Amino acid sequence: MKPLYQPNFNSVNHMNRKITPVKPVKAPISKARVPVLRQRRSDFFLEIDPTTAFCVKGDLFGLEPPLATPHLASTPKIEENWFIEDMASVWTSRGNEISPELISEWKLLLAAFNKSLLDNKGTVYTYNGTCGIGKSQAAQVACAELAASYYHSSFTRIKASWGAILIVERIETANEAAKEINRFYQDITGRTDLCAVAKHSQSEVSFEEIYNYPILVICHQGYSNSLHRLSDGNESTMRSLRKWRYGERRLVIVDESINPITEYQLTLDDYNRVHGYFVQNGVIRRLKQQHPQEWAVFEAIGPVLEQIQSDNKHITITTDSFNQILENAPSANLQKLYDTLLKDCAWDLITIGRESASVAREVKSKIKTCLQAIDRLVSSWSYSTKSGSFQKTNAANWLISNEAGSMVILDGTAAQDLTYRLFPNREEVTSNKALRNLENAKLHVKHTKANQGKSGFDNPTERDTRAFELYKWLKTNLDPDRKVLVVSHMNLENVLKDLAQADPYFQEFETTHWGATTGENRWSDFDTVVIASSFYRPREWAANAICSQLGLAEGLDHLSRREKTSLVEAMVNSKVAVEIIQALYRSRIRRVIDVEGRCHQADLFVLLPAGEKGNDIRRMIIDELPNVQVSDWSFSGFERSRQPKGSDLLKEASILRALEDLPVGRTPVSEFLELVGISRNAWNKTWRGRFTGRHPIAKHARRLGISLSYSGHGRSQKAFLEKALPTSES
Repeated sequence: MKPLYQPNFNSVNHMNRKITPVKPVKAPISKARVPVLRQRRSDFFLEIDPTTAFCVKGDLFGLEPPLATPHLASTPKIEENWFIEDMASVWTSRGNEISPELISEWKLLLAAFNKSLLDNKGTVYTYNGTCGIGKSQAAQVACAELAASYYHSSFTRIKASWGAILIVERIETANEAAKEINRFYQDITGRTDLCAVAKHSQSEVSFEEIYNYPILVICHQGYSNSLHRLSDGNESTMRSLRKWRYGERRLVIVDESINPITEYQLTLDDYNRVHGYFVQNGVIRRLKQQHPQEWAVFEAIGPVLEQIQSDNKHITITTDSFNQILENAPSANLQKLYDTLLKDCAWDLITIGRESASVAREVKSKIKTCLQAIDRLVSSWSYSTKSGSFQKTNAANWLISNEAGSMVILDGTAAQDLTYRLFPNREEVTSNKALRNLENAKLHVKHTKANQGKSGFDNPTERDTRAFELYKWLKTNLDPDRKVLVVSHMNLENVLKDLAQADPYFQEFETTHWGATTGENRWSDFDTVVIASSFYRPREWAANAICSQLGLAEGLDHLSRREKTSLVEAMVNSKVAVEIIQALYRSRIRRVIDVEGRCHQADLFVLLPAGEKGNDIRRMIIDELPNVQVSDWSFSGFERSRQPKGSDLLKEASILRALEDLPVGRTPVSEFLELVGISRNAWNKTWRGRFTGRHPIAKHARRLGISLSYSGHGRSQKAFLEKALPTSES
């Protein structure tokens, strides 16, 4: 990309001052024989308004700006040659190899960025590029390029300075991304100012401060909150994110997937609890007087929920019942009701009779959630499902609308995630899956009839058995120099942690749970991943996603029971596959080691349900692991129900963890035994001896400054665990 205007420095003498020719800064040379596509920018392209621009260097500032082609002001873009060169520099500096196919993929991604920059129809561009081809780096480089072409903090522009919003999963990622964008920007321009800022719940950056930066990095939750407010008619937050001092943040990039819906649930129990708060606080008479329409809506909800509860059906379409309530009170605005309750009521006195900020927050949150759900139920579609002995009424609204603007979503699992098919205005950017070759990875799959969902690990005995059998199999079949990551539900994760602490074997052994894997890179050198459970979203989530976009009549109401079940199951299964794929790519397979897209050798162990469901999930996983070797996993531990032989090992692990939490001073052994679930007989027979000598428990206790002491004699003797104060050296 050439500057809009480039003076002839060798022949022009402005204001009796000789202008020195500009010396370009050379770009870093990549290891991958990529041709140098441009010289480094040391001149600054500055847009003053949509029709004029000039290039500034030293004494040239202040000169009359020449007329310039207006296309960049009205049609912003990131120049392809500059983008590819910077991507090549970043890519090779991190030890990666470049191929012509990879460059083509970067161009494809850049084309999506540039299309989104110009899009005024609210199109969502979904790019399903596989992990390990530089999606996150491309987003950061694109932001830096955009700022380098359209921004300099020393000058004021009108209507012509474009910026970007980068939306990432985690707070740490947001901080790092802003840091990298600023580094790229400074490297590109040679300047020292900053173009990017990160705003999140742990930053002290205000909306006034972000107004000065063209590039804003935020987290998924923050952006979802702004979408939620926008859907409720409040544009202020979205406007604060999209506008900045000298223009508009036109490019919006979402790194990884984003939740497109907000769900609402309401049970009769929820409603009665909130109604009880109103009674306790004595506000009902005032609410009736000040907000008669709103209170009429609130009171009318109760009988409908009671009827739904008494029907006790698995699925009940309740739309008509709730809509009739609003027809009787057409001007009701439940937000007014909530504002009054929030402002004037002493909710901190409700349950304990004295001031408590935490109680006030909890009560206000429950009231707000209840009123929001009622507002959605009476103004839109709804349906009820049975959850245990309760009927839960559900509704949802679609968050991503044309008013939110266009965005580019970078999600390597987009091809398998059926949620994207519900997006009303979407353009799929299909990547070249041949860029990755995972022939060095082995996928070991076990289909089991055992319950792989969260409820399958609720029973402590069964959970301990499963953990022990899994850890035993891994120790028996894998070498100790392995780096192993196990992904499961949190309660199984905790038991596995205890086992690994009590019986260390592998070079590294780490566990994590569902919801904590997306966007994490700290396991990128692990050679083994074990998927020990399946993360099933509630069926209501799938139904809400379908109905919130299509509407109840078009979404589910016209389908037969079998068709509803099939569609909802397919949505849930696709999310199971997506979570597993994301978890597998946390390991070393994400790293590209040659121009063929290969990875280092790795083993991927996956437990899947039996039957058609498991086969569907398996197919989706294999589709996202090009050329992976697939074999059966010879593991059957989860299908056993007997008490494991290693139950003492699990008890030992819980003892070690309890010792770490022991307070300074004397703790009666009787209290400690109750805490860890050991009988007095078992203590005398087995465990007391392990607190002395060379046993691992005794060694761990000594390291923590804990000793076993006694007082008294005979039957009156009492035993204590005594923890000394830590010394200054420790």
